Amino acid sequence: MAAQAEDIKRLKDRLEGHPGPVLSVYLSVNARYPENQGQAYKIRLKDALREMEELPEDLASQVRESVEEETPPPHARTLVFFVAPDGFFERYDLQVDLPEAFRFGEPYMAPLVLAVDEHEAYGVAVVEAEEFRFFVSEPVIIPNEGRGATPESSFFREVDMKPHGMYPVSGGSTDMDPAGRTQQTNIRRFFKEAGELTRKLIFQNNVRHLIVAGPKERTVVFLNELPQEIKARVVAEEAVATSAPESEIMQQFEAIQQQAEREREDDLIAKARENGVRGVKDTIEALQEGRVYHLVALYDLEGETRWCDNDELAITDMSQKECPFCRQETRVRPLMDILIDLATNRGARLEYVRSRDDFGETPNEDIEREHNREDASAVLREEFEGLAGLLRY
Repeated sequence: MAAQAEDIKRLKDRLEGHPGPVLSVYLSVNARYPENQGQAYKIRLKDALREMEELPEDLASQVRESVEEETPPPHARTLVFFVAPDGFFERYDLQVDLPEAFRFGEPYMAPLVLAVDEHEAYGVAVVEAEEFRFFVSEPVIIPNEGRGATPESSFFREVDMKPHGMYPVSGGSTDMDPAGRTQQTNIRRFFKEAGELTRKLIFQNNVRHLIVAGPKERTVVFLNELPQEIKARVVAEEAVATSAPESEIMQQFEAIQQQAEREREDDLIAKARENGVRGVKDTIEALQEGRVYHLVALYDLEGETRWCDNDELAITDMSQKECPFCRQETRVRPLMDILIDLATNRGARLEYVRSRDDFGETPNEDIEREHNREDASAVLREEFEGLAGLLRY
């Protein structure tokens, strides 16, 4: 099973199995949005919970009190809650912008799956004339069983390599004289060692994608010295102003990461066109047959289909109230929920695609702008009915 599928399965196992419906809350607290100035999200939360007529007051009060009493971390963007009548309570403070949503019923996992998918571990190797530095971005943390602390995610942190910091020999000699040739040999040796250290750090931190940053004359040498297995993980080579304040450096890393994600999604669409299945009916059937290893879905994919709880199968014919295999009664479920179940059960990676256009006034507006972009999300919507799959065979 893919690593992402394992993460989602652990989350599903943690959230499911509680008697009665579950309250799911995704609340934007990102101060970048004007609607959150002055902690206006607290009022918005109260209004949203009040409008949920079937929601028990004791569940609503747990979320309200948590927001009132626990200030979000400085860089938090979205608060996520799952609350069940049996006393189950989970809060996530995420540094990820997710659309606001409030649901009372089955656990609403789709936005959290999006966060897990978009924040697979990235590594950034910064190579300069004076030093080598390495940063990692950590994925959304799924809390361990029985963990009492509030889980949260972070973007990039620098890996502390002391006391084994690496500092290449710098100088003004050229490669036309013996001193210059020695200098070039020392620098090449430095980058070879940096490449081996990068390999070690990548496996230690479960990094799937690598960004190489620094002056072009340094990154070229570094890339040449990287082990072949690590070269395959390089998704971007960029110049980064490492003399800038730390917060600006992290913003640069995040921007590079987002661009790399966009390019990766474009590549998935190209592969789906070449050797994939498209459309809701055909993709679900191929997925249930175990032929899909990578599922690509539009984030705001709408629609419902029937589901057999006994066989854990989707029935794409909405008129078929009885399962054709076990003859038990089927029920109607949101398509997004069904895709998560099927992908998890079949060991397929589930990839949500949304627009990465300029920020709107709210996180929901960011998603709505997807309709106006000619990118991977537009292709999914217009050509693939919002759903496609890459085939094992």
